[in-house]
Amino acid sequence: MKITHMTVESTKGWANIARREVAGKVVIGIRGDGAAGIFDLNVDTRDEGSQRDAAARLQRELDGYQGAAGDVADYLRAIQNFAD
Repeated sequence: MKITHMTVESTKGWANIARREVAGKVVIGIRGDGAAGIFDLNVDTRDEGSQRDAAARLQRELDGYQGAAGDVADYLRAIQNFAD
């Protein structure tokens, strides 16, 4: 099985997550419309710190508040589906 695209929705918005190539580098591309408006994130497929940071931002955008580690973990699992 290969996941190529995922849509994540929450109380304050939605985001599309996909693996894509940007400037010759494979990244996890996230585009959404959250609590603060439209946002774009490019996440390194091999950098776990980058993925955790993106998950925290995604959680904040889609839930409308800064969550605890458990809140962010759900979003991190979604992002990790596209990681190397």
